Amino acid sequence: MPDILNDYKNAGTVLQDAVKTLRTNIRFSSVDNPIKTIVMTSVLPHEGKSTLSIFLGIAMAEIGQKTLLIECDCRKPMLRNYFNIRPQYGIMDVLRREVAADKAVVHTQQAGLDVLSSTVLANPVEILGSERMQTMIGEFNKIYDVIILDTPPLGSFIEAAVLASKADGTVLVINQGSTQIERARAVVSQLEKAKAHVLGVVLNNVEMSSSDYYYSDYYYRDGRKKKRKHKSESTETPVNVRRTSADTGRTNNGVQGRNTKSRKITGVEEGTEK
Repeated sequence: MPDILNDYKNAGTVLQDAVKTLRTNIRFSSVDNPIKTIVMTSVLPHEGKSTLSIFLGIAMAEIGQKTLLIECDCRKPMLRNYFNIRPQYGIMDVLRREVAADKAVVHTQQAGLDVLSSTVLANPVEILGSERMQTMIGEFNKIYDVIILDTPPLGSFIEAAVLASKADGTVLVINQGSTQIERARAVVSQLEKAKAHVLGVVLNNVEMSSSDYYYSDYYYRDGRKKKRKHKSESTETPVNVRRTSADTGRTNNGVQGRNTKSRKITGVEEGTEK
């Protein structure tokens, strides 16, 4: 089993409960129009977006939701490294109709979670914004319950906004320790201009007072597993998702969301998993 799957399974209740809360909030955010296509983006690189995309995919698959993770970060694709796979085909082969979609999709060792990877593309904006891309996603929608699109940081590249304009929902991942609030607001404003359905914000790298501060002795960067330094020495982003209470401002386990009307970061209302 790839390290990324093992780390989620061995993460402990703090991180797993946080990801499950995110899963619940997404599932119940729109009862009349179920959220099937989810764009995951961030403000800056290395904020834990891809790792969270994978963890969310695992959590969806665990409750029987057939899930496809599509790599849309075609400038720096890393899913091959995360899952330790070397697929013969990728997203571009499907878009060019050189191979059937089911031939390019890779079944992971997590039952119910499949991956469609990518290689570096010269013109990703045009490719991901093409009609053929939307046709492909529409075809996958007939097969999968959930499609997660792992996109580049919107603070640097525009692909996330292009895809978010046609997706059912978008989740923005920000790192508490490095993301400036004005930059985060600018990214949300960009999503709003694209008429994206912003589901909320996940606040990553929130310090905890318990011994569960790090979910493991390792972290992921550039799709590769690395040994974590001690807390006082570490300069990397641990993958640790938490929720901030909108009423008190205190933190507890879960996810944080954003009220786009007030342009203020607030707590996501917690649902109940069935």
